[in-house]
Amino acid sequence: MDRKLVLITLFGWLLTLSLYAQQLPGSSMVIATPRPDGHFLTDSFEVGRPFRYSLSVRHPAHQEVIFPDTARQFAPFIVRGLAVYPTRTDTTGSLDSAVYTLVSFGTASAYLLRMPVYLVNPTDCTALWASTDTVFLRSALQTSRLDTLQLATITALAPVKQQFNYPYLLMALLVAALTAGIVYSIFGKAIERQWALYLLYQRHMRFLRNYNRLIRGMDPDTAADTANRMVVSWKIYLQKLRNQPFTSLTTREIVEQMADDRLADALKEVDRMVYGGTFSPQSQAALRVLREVATQAYYRRRETIRPTVPPAAPLVPISQASPVAVAEPEATTTQPV
Repeated sequence: MDRKLVLITLFGWLLTLSLYAQQLPGSSMVIATPRPDGHFLTDSFEVGRPFRYSLSVRHPAHQEVIFPDTARQFAPFIVRGLAVYPTRTDTTGSLDSAVYTLVSFGTASAYLLRMPVYLVNPTDCTALWASTDTVFLRSALQTSRLDTLQLATITALAPVKQQFNYPYLLMALLVAALTAGIVYSIFGKAIERQWALYLLYQRHMRFLRNYNRLIRGMDPDTAADTANRMVVSWKIYLQKLRNQPFTSLTTREIVEQMADDRLADALKEVDRMVYGGTFSPQSQAALRVLREVATQAYYRRRETIRPTVPPAAPLVPISQASPVAVAEPEATTTQPV
């Protein structure tokens, strides 16, 4: 009897130690845990409308649990929201729960869902599966007397607001800027030279048209005023062309700058018209000398921009031109080459 009593006592102590070891934190043994509770909060759903699924588990307070990932484990449903509730702990253990907001676009009549909860162990996780729950599709279509339904026909055009395609505009601007940059990097110098020649030509044509108009309108009564206006126009044109202050230079200084022997006599004749009021055939010849000097200055300026290109035509000396008739150059927008 004593021997049996000792054995029973030892067995009782061993059973008590075993139960106590299972309750210690960090123990590798797992206490039997009730199955998680997982169920839909509604028995049916509509396509595209959210519905909810509840998942909860009660476990020992010292154990950690992990609820399923919302990204992959709810197929064929899509998780649109998750509400996690605080852990509630009492003498029976801890209770964790969560409610998932789901959406389905399937057309099957019913769907089954069974979700796990994972218990964290020192070496791995143990999956505890909830019971399978079923949710049914609730269709919003009327299935009675489908053969009597008539489709409504609307033939009126619905106005659609025009929208500007800003991405295409930005892409076009980028392509245009890139193309312009490439073209300028290759032909930039040539383009700048041609543009400068074009502006120089247009300025010279404007000067000639204005100058020739003043010559044609000159008569003995208006010779002094017309000659003064022509000299002022001539000096302003040369000042812009050669970038020198011709408007403030004297007649002698202008002759030295231009290095033309005919210019001294021409300017003296123009001074006699302006200050003396005299008018003769030599007066118009002097004005034509000023025009020829300006034209020669124009060609020299053009050669400095494009020195390899010769003038379009040789200059005709003023002495060979008619002393009275002066032809106005034909207006054109094409630059001579």
